[in-house]
Amino acid sequence: MLIDLLFQKPVKMYLYQSLNMTNITSIIILMLPIIIFLLNTIFNSMKPRKAVYLVNHASFKPKKSQQMSRQKSISMIKPLGPNFTDETAKLLKKMVLTSGFGDATYAPEAYMTIPHDFSLDNARKEAEAAIFTTIEAVLANTGVKAKDIGVLVVNCSIFNPVPSLTSMVVNKFKLKENVKSFSLSGMGCSAGLAAIDLAHDLLQVYKDTYAMIVSTEILTQAMYFGNEPSKQPINCLFRVGGSAILLSNNSSDRHVSKYQLVHSVRTNTSSSNSSYKCIHLEEDSIGLRGVNLTKDLLVEARTAIKANLSALGYSILPLSEKIMFCFDYLMNRVRLSKKSSEPRGVPNFGRVIEHFVCHVGGKIVIDALEKTVKLDVEPARMTLHRFGNTSSSSVWYGLAYIEAKRKVKKSDRVWQVAFGSGFKCNSVIWRALKEVDPDMDNPWNEDIHLYPIKEDFQAYPYAFEQPK
Repeated sequence: MLIDLLFQKPVKMYLYQSLNMTNITSIIILMLPIIIFLLNTIFNSMKPRKAVYLVNHASFKPKKSQQMSRQKSISMIKPLGPNFTDETAKLLKKMVLTSGFGDATYAPEAYMTIPHDFSLDNARKEAEAAIFTTIEAVLANTGVKAKDIGVLVVNCSIFNPVPSLTSMVVNKFKLKENVKSFSLSGMGCSAGLAAIDLAHDLLQVYKDTYAMIVSTEILTQAMYFGNEPSKQPINCLFRVGGSAILLSNNSSDRHVSKYQLVHSVRTNTSSSNSSYKCIHLEEDSIGLRGVNLTKDLLVEARTAIKANLSALGYSILPLSEKIMFCFDYLMNRVRLSKKSSEPRGVPNFGRVIEHFVCHVGGKIVIDALEKTVKLDVEPARMTLHRFGNTSSSSVWYGLAYIEAKRKVKKSDRVWQVAFGSGFKCNSVIWRALKEVDPDMDNPWNEDIHLYPIKEDFQAYPYAFEQPK
């Protein structure tokens, strides 16, 4: 009876008048993101993808003689930069004391020599130590032979010698002539996870092979010797490090691998001028080269990270959480149209993630991420304290931390997220294939009983100048 009543002519006319074209258009516009999301989900679920496994990984632990305590860092400011003004020395001291570093991080050997030698030869030696040591450890732990590696990706932002770092690896380990090798430069701290994404795509093409990924940053020639405040962080907020990661697409490696790659999401906001310029290698007014950080950095970082979280949420969150997030999105659009300043919500990633490993960009960045994603950031805080900011390899020191703590159980999901110049934010999700025990050469083994530790201090801000 109700249906018959609704379709009587007077009632139908009333409904048509109520739902005028303006209202219908508004409803379609509001529903469009949900429709696109559902279609994208269906399309992605239909695409067959070859499984990619993380067989093993290793992170570099330099010699004890390279350890750089906070006090030693402060005492070396003037010898490292004889032209530094008193104001610059004071700024660097404050940054060191508020960095979140402990007293056992590592600096390049070139910083320890008197007189200091920032030559190309010393930079190569730093690269060889980090890259060769970690690759050797991975090959030894897995029993994989160098000649079986079909894909090689090495990322390092600032140091890019000729021949390339990939050629250095091919020469040292005598990789086969048809190895697919790639050197990624200038991509900042997010490059390590970009390299994982690249290797994953290549492993969809080349059958039954291994991909070796090496992430590092070479600091010997990265010093800035001028006095512009916005270029000083590179001098004291980075430390020596590097990691090697072995991936496989061979199904027979599943039972010996630690993790399976589940998702990879990359976000790049470089089309925005302020995003592109917020971390920028340039010369100062007297021609000295340094990496400049602007006040736009944290704003651009939040924009890129939020976009990455949204894209990742569509891929990994359960349907109920997706519906809640879409509803929240639509409600916030309505509020914004009413000139409300309420921020858009963040999905509850704790429902699908057991371990969160974020890039160690600095204490202020880790604090902001903790508030945003509401997940435990202990691995990042402890990595910052023990090893400092090792750029693109920091997420692997964080993963080694939770393995050393024996926290990773079978089927646990691990989320690695890294961000850096461009501005770029990249995420990778792994699923543990077994209960993961620490390797004999895990860089945390000697110190893991000391962690976690707590040190309270106010982080020094990254912003030094007005946005341009």
